[in-house]
Amino acid sequence: MKFFVLTVIFSLLLVSQTLAISSINLEVIKEAQDYGKLKAKSPMQDFLLPWTSYEEKAIKLNNTAERSYLYTSFLLIAADAKKRSLNDHNISIMDSEGVLEDYSGLLSFSTVLFGDKEDFVKDSSVVIKQDKNVVKAYQMITPAQGEKVYRDKGQTTFTAQCYFYFLDKEILPDIPIILSITTNDKKEHNFYFDQMKIK
Repeated sequence: MKFFVLTVIFSLLLVSQTLAISSINLEVIKEAQDYGKLKAKSPMQDFLLPWTSYEEKAIKLNNTAERSYLYTSFLLIAADAKKRSLNDHNISIMDSEGVLEDYSGLLSFSTVLFGDKEDFVKDSSVVIKQDKNVVKAYQMITPAQGEKVYRDKGQTTFTAQCYFYFLDKEILPDIPIILSITTNDKKEHNFYFDQMKIK
C-alpha cells in the first residue's frame, strides 16, 4: 500500500512540474487524448483541419494548396494519442506529458510549400509577424531538394515539407500571428493563425 501511495504522489509531482512548463492542465490533456482516440481513423487532413492555415493567396483550399499546421500543445497530445490508438497502445497522462516536454518552450509549425525549382526552400527566411513584433525562427528543418509533383494541366512543380520552430517566450499569445516564409525564389508565403481561436 505504501508503494502505491508513493507512486501516486511521485506521479502527481512529476505531472505538476511538467504542467508548469507546458501551461496546460489535466482536463485539457484528457480532452486532447479523447480527440486523438475519437479521430484515430480519420484522414490526417481532416484530423489537422482545426490547426490548418492555407496560404493567403490560395485559390483552392485542398491538398494542392500551400498549407501550414500549428502544433499547439493540444494538437501534439492529440496526434500522439491518434498514433497510439492506431497501434493499439495504451494512452497515459505520462505519455502525453513526455510529448509536451519534448516541445516545451517551442511554437512548432509543419508547412507544405510549392516552388518552381528543386532547391526553392534552401536558405529560406522564416519569421512570425505580430503587429510590429517580428520574430525569427529559432530552428528550421527543410529538405535539400523538393519532391517533383504534377499539378493542374500537367504543370511540373516541386513540393517541400518543412518544419519551423520559434521560442514560445518571444510570441505574444493573445495576438494573431502570420507565419511568413520567403523562399530563395524571392516568393513570400504567408499563413495566418488566430491563436485565441485555436486549441
